[in-house]
Amino acid sequence: MKRVIRLLLMLLLYAILAAVLVFGAPRLITEIYARPRMFSVGSAPAGQVAIVFGAGLRRDGTPTAVLRDRVETAAQLYFAGKVKKLLMSGDNRFIDYNEPGAMHAYAVGLGVPEEDIVLDYAGRRTYDTC
Repeated sequence: MKRVIRLLLMLLLYAILAAVLVFGAPRLITEIYARPRMFSVGSAPAGQVAIVFGAGLRRDGTPTAVLRDRVETAAQLYFAGKVKKLLMSGDNRFIDYNEPGAMHAYAVGLGVPEEDIVLDYAGRRTYDTC
């Protein structure tokens, strides 16, 4: 009986170790790669345009929390003088689904002038935007 319990504990230990490697290693590699490429608004390099990638809409057509955060960060970059224009890129395949329009409305509500917002309606996926 002790042998069976010991075997089960070893299997559990190996399963935990495998899970840590499978899920932890990619996260660690991503963190190491991305850390030098992440900036605060104040330390971000200046550029002509900030691209805002779509991140989904709620059923009522308003931006999700992630999309709101992206638009707010882009607006902060704009007001800090880091960028001159905001390129809002997102999905617009359906009549009732318009990511660029929702991003535009949210950015204007934050005080970004309409003439400094450019809409890309063909950003169905990140690859299309790039």
